[in-house]
Amino acid sequence: MGTGWDERYRKGAGREAPAELLTTFAGVLPKGGRALDLACGAGRNAVWLAGRGFAVLGIDSSGEALRQGRELASREACRVTWIQADVEFYPLPAAEFDVITCFYYRSPALYPRVRAALRRGGWLFDETYTLEQLRHGSGPRNPEHLLRPGELLSAFADWNVVFYRETSVDRGIASLVARKAW
Repeated sequence: MGTGWDERYRKGAGREAPAELLTTFAGVLPKGGRALDLACGAGRNAVWLAGRGFAVLGIDSSGEALRQGRELASREACRVTWIQADVEFYPLPAAEFDVITCFYYRSPALYPRVRAALRRGGWLFDETYTLEQLRHGSGPRNPEHLLRPGELLSAFADWNVVFYRETSVDRGIASLVARKAW
């Protein structure tokens, strides 16, 4: 599990700074609660949320990424529960989380599970590559891993969408911050 990603993380794929989308909209976050970081990688967002009082569950298939996440959490004196699993198949409990983050991982099959796992009034932060990324020289090349135009917005259109953007200037990215209805 996670073998190709393990090698990427050994070569320095992980970043320590939390995602700009998350920090930019930090003001909307509740004061603590439970958070889920899907495809958490080396844990930059999980550790950032834990440092703000959240009980965080970080799930990723890469053991190396999670090892780096544990090291980051230790340096930051934060506690995160790390699970090595394929997020496609890991059972997400219903109405359990106040915040869910998913950065640079696309799976339309996860959308209904994310919708069910987030509590009413909870926040979703999602950002990943779009098909526009194929016009740029770096990043993922497999179209199955790239968002279709308007995909994220459509998947959560019935929620209170606070921020949505699709860009293609330097890279093809879609970003979403949305709150589940009460």
